[in-house]
Amino acid sequence: MTKAHIRPAQPGDKAQILAFCQHTWDDEADYIPTVWDLWLADPAGHILVADINGQPVGMTRLVQLSDTEGWWEGLRVDRAFRRRGIGSRLTQTALDLGHSLGLTTLRTCINVTNTSMHPFVQHQGFSPLGDYAIYHAASENAPTALRLLEKDDCDRAWAAINRFVEQERDLLFVVRGAKWQALTSAHLAQRLGQSWVWGCFEGDTLVGLFIRSPMENPDGTLWTGWLGGTAAGVQAALHGLCRVAHSAGFRAIGGFLPQGTLATVLKTIGHECSDTSVYRLYEKRL
Repeated sequence: MTKAHIRPAQPGDKAQILAFCQHTWDDEADYIPTVWDLWLADPAGHILVADINGQPVGMTRLVQLSDTEGWWEGLRVDRAFRRRGIGSRLTQTALDLGHSLGLTTLRTCINVTNTSMHPFVQHQGFSPLGDYAIYHAASENAPTALRLLEKDDCDRAWAAINRFVEQERDLLFVVRGAKWQALTSAHLAQRLGQSWVWGCFEGDTLVGLFIRSPMENPDGTLWTGWLGGTAAGVQAALHGLCRVAHSAGFRAIGGFLPQGTLATVLKTIGHECSDTSVYRLYEKRL
């Protein structure tokens, strides 16, 4: 049996990779065709391809998010070449690449319905951090109590964020292309400079905070990067964000939010949470 060769992706791989990605799942379309060109052009991303005699039969991708953090995604193997250890070799090559780049933490997320992948990623040394559901609500033309924060608000906004979080994973936020990264004061300052941070106040006290995140493929949705606060502050922020989205020209507000009490709040105020689009976030220390 010919052994697969692992190498960086080339522009000429596109047609064959997208061809086998048509059959990734029986009942769901693969997203790879919608992001391939963006991925190939992204200097922070590294697409790895497994080929046999020049034919691409598998792929995966590693993205460097910071000096120490990376994101692993897009593991695919042509159905005709599965159960040959190609997925494991691609994964190990991605982990080795992350280590060579100086990364100390890798994360990934898997749909909870993708039952075969959960034992696989845990076997690779990834530990689950929690489940996140996609929520969605239409924008609304009405006044909002949310206030757009400015650069001068950075110190008190950062202090509020650290007051809101209860555990380390609460400081993760969603960045471009639905990837989780540790939130830092520098990231907050950058988003404040972009006018992407809104706050909810009780008197002079910041009780809720929302940070916007970009999408790789904009779809008219104001995307949630981070949301936190007191119970009342988060509920008020969710109400207000529908109005912020409308005033900014978005059709909807949406994103990934942790399962649990927040999911109950979302349903109570009329936001839709998908029961099928729930993702388990994993982390591995290199």
